[in-house]
Amino acid sequence: MRLAASLLILALFGTTGFADDKQKAEKLIRKITAMATDKTGRRMVSVTMADSFRMSRPSLVEQRRRLGLDYGSLFLAHELQGKGLTQSDLAAQLKSGKGVWQIGEQQNVDWGRIAADAKKLNAQIDDGIYRHFLNKKNNQADQQRDFDDQYDPVRDAVRTDFDVTSKEIVDAQARYVFWRDQASLLPGGRRMSTRDELTADYDRAKATHSTGGMSPPAMGGVPSQ
Repeated sequence: MRLAASLLILALFGTTGFADDKQKAEKLIRKITAMATDKTGRRMVSVTMADSFRMSRPSLVEQRRRLGLDYGSLFLAHELQGKGLTQSDLAAQLKSGKGVWQIGEQQNVDWGRIAADAKKLNAQIDDGIYRHFLNKKNNQADQQRDFDDQYDPVRDAVRTDFDVTSKEIVDAQARYVFWRDQASLLPGGRRMSTRDELTADYDRAKATHSTGGMSPPAMGGVPSQ
């Protein structure tokens, strides 16, 4: 009886740990999706993920358009492929109506590892935002990278890009502004020019949630822990 009780307790703790890891992974992955709802944030996410996956940005954009996945789900899809699931298998299962999270559960993935990888990617995105505003040279290099990659955030859009909550978008906005402002505090940090501020105001006035590439309200708010 004691052995059976002990095994039951261990099983319950194991199930709880699995659920906690999955919830943590989902929260971190949704942060990736939320950051990409804004056109400027989407640029940061696209270049970070392209470099992380060692793919060209045009290939990354085409892949997510073909699969119809927001950036968070695309990150998870790549994590699943790393566990032996081929891209063709993944595409076939998505076409059959399965969601990427459902596929992950069927693959019995290590959610703890995926959560750790998602945390690392989010940190890389934050670093990209910080470096972008750190000095004029970095900003110009990012603009040149967009030009070389022929990157267009309007084209880089799928139907599920805005499947996040309003709070998640606000948190992403605050996160963006926090790292932008941290960079501008240092000598040589780049603050927005008058022209940039007017453009941002225009974007805020015209912003809508759609797959046509328009962004939600421009990044703003206070950093939340």
